[in-house]
This record gives sequence, C-alpha cells and structure tokens, in this order.
Amino acid sequence: MTDKLKKVYEALSDLKLKDIIIYNFQDFSPFFDYQVIATATNERQVHAAIDHVKQAFPEIVNMHIEGADDNRWLLIDLEDIIVHVMHKDERDFYQIEKIFFEREQIGV
Repeated sequence: MTDKLKKVYEALSDLKLKDIIIYNFQDFSPFFDYQVIATATNERQVHAAIDHVKQAFPEIVNMHIEGADDNRWLLIDLEDIIVHVMHKDERDFYQIEKIFFEREQIGV
C-alpha cells in the first residue's frame, strides 16, 4: 500500500467512517490506480470527509469534489485515487462494490 493510500485511509478512519474498502485498479484503468469506498452514518459525516481529506493533502490545491451539495454521496478525485464517501442509505441502495467484484481488495 502506498503512503498516499495510507493517508486516505487514516483520514477516513479518523472520521470514524465504516466499511472502508480499497480496490486496486493499477492494471485496469489508465486514469486512476485505486478506488476507496467508505460509509458515513449521516450527512455531516459525509461533508466532514472533505475537510479531513483536504487536511491530509494540502499539496493538492485543485482537488475535484463532486456531491458536496447533497452530502449523500461524495466523490473526491485525488488524481490516482478516487474516494467515494457514501451515506449508509446510498451505499445500501447503489451497492457500487458489486461492480468491482473482479478487482482486488487491498487490506490495511
């Protein structure tokens, strides 16, 4: 696991997000190397993930973030890592990890 990936995991786990799963896309996607999915129990926790990830990566000035207005499903683009922070209801409904069934999960 890379140092950057460890920092992502620590930022999310420090926020007490649940069910954090890391998927390896290194030999699959030319756009990113990893995708991380984490579950939040409420909208505040989803929105707080923005600040925690920004604090972990102050060197990324133009961090692209989608879903900040709704606070239900947040996508943070860290160039080689895509982070999904999902409200529990959204994660249960969309079950996006089912589309990653062929990708290797990375343990922490």
